[in-house]
Amino acid sequence: MSKRYLIIQTAFLGDAILTEPLIETIKHNDRDAFIGIVVIPSNVDVFSLNPKVDVIIPYDKHGEDNGFLGLKKLVSTIRGYRFDYLIAPHTSFRTSTIAFFSKIPTRIGFKEADLSFVYTHRIKKPAGVHEVEKNLELLEPLNFKEYINEIRLYWSAENKRFIEGIFEAYSINSSDKIIVINPSSVWPTKRWPKEYFKEVAEELTKKGYWVVLIGTQNDIAIADFVKNNNDRIIDLTGKTRIKDLFYLIAWAKLLISNDSAPVHIASAFNTPTIEIYGPTVPEFGFYPLSSKSKIIQIENLPCRPCGKHGSVSCKQKHFKCMRDIKPHVVIDTALQLL
Repeated sequence: MSKRYLIIQTAFLGDAILTEPLIETIKHNDRDAFIGIVVIPSNVDVFSLNPKVDVIIPYDKHGEDNGFLGLKKLVSTIRGYRFDYLIAPHTSFRTSTIAFFSKIPTRIGFKEADLSFVYTHRIKKPAGVHEVEKNLELLEPLNFKEYINEIRLYWSAENKRFIEGIFEAYSINSSDKIIVINPSSVWPTKRWPKEYFKEVAEELTKKGYWVVLIGTQNDIAIADFVKNNNDRIIDLTGKTRIKDLFYLIAWAKLLISNDSAPVHIASAFNTPTIEIYGPTVPEFGFYPLSSKSKIIQIENLPCRPCGKHGSVSCKQKHFKCMRDIKPHVVIDTALQLL
């Protein structure tokens, strides 16, 4: 009888993407494995085409599943699958509570997790390595022989047609160089100033490149400012699905982004990447894995890092970590990578 594994990762998009190597490693070592994953609804599409995932369990923790009744419903669903192993990269109180009530015999989580005593195996989260490597440490109790640290993401023919249809509308062909720019982030202090992104986009289009802007519905105002009626900037902000982004970023010649999820998409496809760091630092483990990548940050700023995720506003009121990174630095770096 095949062994049954459940992964719980109900954090942001980037966190979900970085759990994918867990799936690859489990399936590589246990070919008959049945693999399930619990994610928030907006991240279902990260895994919906992954042939190694057998069941995706959506958990709308901030919506209709919020509260005790929602948690009870989720636990009931999980119990119905009779999983043998639970693996929890997410360290929240809520995740540990789900793990405990799931009654899954083997529960693996980090020592640093809230309520870590609920896990049958507690793994110390290693420092100084990429988040992918940290997550893979959770598989140590399973005695697997080989680990897969590659991120593998999948798109459909529909996603391909959507992106290529946009390129055709702009008469863009395969010899044209597309630069994808992600000018926003969930956290305001992780956003490089929009004025700087605008200058970078304008300069790159002057040199003959096409720029594609991406983001969510919440980022439309920022994208409008960056585009500024430039005919060589294609604004797809709020217009793409997750798997559309997979194909777009895989196709691109370069991604320029804040410390945000598109960096991890680029890592899956080895797309050259420029990542701009402000309040956070690469040492947290979320840096790009693409072979051609550059990290741009202000070194030796005493107030950095000021938090794991950034914040709403700069506590020091000067925002030097971002404002002191000037556009010409990003432009010069981009031209080196292209």
